[in-house]
Formats: sequence, structure tokens, C-alpha cells
Amino acid sequence: MRKREERIGFEIRRLDHMLARNLQARVKAAGLDEVTIMHGWIIRYLYANREKDIFQKDMEQHFSIGRSTVTNIIQLMEKKGFVARESVEHDARLKKVILTEKGIRSHEMIERLIENLDTSLVEGITDEELSVFYTVVKKLSENLTKQGMDVVRAGSKEVGNGTIGKGGME
Repeated sequence: MRKREERIGFEIRRLDHMLARNLQARVKAAGLDEVTIMHGWIIRYLYANREKDIFQKDMEQHFSIGRSTVTNIIQLMEKKGFVARESVEHDARLKKVILTEKGIRSHEMIERLIENLDTSLVEGITDEELSVFYTVVKKLSENLTKQGMDVVRAGSKEVGNGTIGKGGME
């Protein structure tokens, strides 16, 4: 039985913050400090799906983030040379997002950093404990999705991406 003061959401957020800081330090030490954590996830997603046409709406759905957030991220990543937008043959209004050579090189370096981080994360943890962890994570995700909490809109403020507004989780 859980203690009343333990909060699953808080612990998940705390771990997320610790992981982000650790990975950002590794990225900076590798000379990739212009790549934010979110940029890294998007680069990884684009790399894994490089045989498909990926559009902004695909990223919105995959990462459960809003349209304006994805627009800003893509614009910044394009400015930094990690991605490019190209028209598609069947509809010139649609722009697919693709990795540039710089984006591909960054992905390869970041993947090595993530593999090293993952290895250090599971030190002292058995395969059985990891299996339980992934089962619980899946159930938490299913519960949130079932409750419609994967993306919640409160007025005009988006809550599903980890921001609640002033004084919140930011």
C-alpha cells in the first residue's frame, strides 16, 4: 500500500527532470549543446521514420504536444540546420519534415549517448524489475488515455505537455 504522501505524477516528473538534466549534460560534454532534449527526441523520431513522409501533425500526435509548440520547434530546428521542410508531390501545400545531414550526424551521436545513459540507469536492476517497471508504465499510460488525460485543454492553456501555467509544473 502506498503512503499518502507519495505521488506517482510527482515522482515521474522528478525522474523526467533528472533524466533531462543528465542527458543535457552529456550532450553538452559531447559538443552538441545546441540540441535540446525535445530536439533530440524529434531527431530520433524523424530518423526512425525516414522512409515515410512525416508531417507536423504526425509529431503533434506522437509527442502529445500542441500545434504551435511543434511549429516553434520545427522552425528553430530548421534555423539550426537539423531539419528541412519539403513539399510533397501530391499536394504542394503539405510540407514533410526531413532530417538534414547535420540532423543525421547528431542523431548518431545522441544515440550513443542515450545507450550509455540507459546502461547506467539499469545498473543494479534485474530483468524482472525492469519488466515490472515497463508493465506499470504501460498501465499508467493506458489509464491516462482512458481518462482522456493524455492531452487536456484548460481554457486556452495546454496542460498535457507538462506545463500548467504560472506556478505549475513548468
